[in-house]
Amino acid sequence: MAMIATDELTDGQLIDLPPAAGDVTQPRFEPVDDWLRSATEVEQKTAMWRWFATRYEEMNITTPHDDEGNYLIGEKKPVKADQVLAERFGAVVPETVLQALINDLKDKVGNRWAVMPMDKLGS
Repeated sequence: MAMIATDELTDGQLIDLPPAAGDVTQPRFEPVDDWLRSATEVEQKTAMWRWFATRYEEMNITTPHDDEGNYLIGEKKPVKADQVLAERFGAVVPETVLQALINDLKDKVGNRWAVMPMDKLGS
């Protein structure tokens, strides 16, 4: 399975975030909350996904596992996407938009994600 593409989460649309959204050239994207509050739903989903995808990665692709499929987890414990996204964006975007992204992630990959080490961001 390949990493989820943004258009898979934004109704088949590829969205370029405007400069007001935040600096998309940084290794870890941090959206501007004031912009995010007034953005369209698809821009909100795109920005939240970009934020999340620059910090976490799919466990089934990146986390080693044994022959029985058990993950060999090191120091960084897996996170739950719904909790992380709700904590960061729950007070910023409408619940329906947040839930739509969470549901898409759960449907496509699941709710458990691995923390992405900073050294992977440049590769």
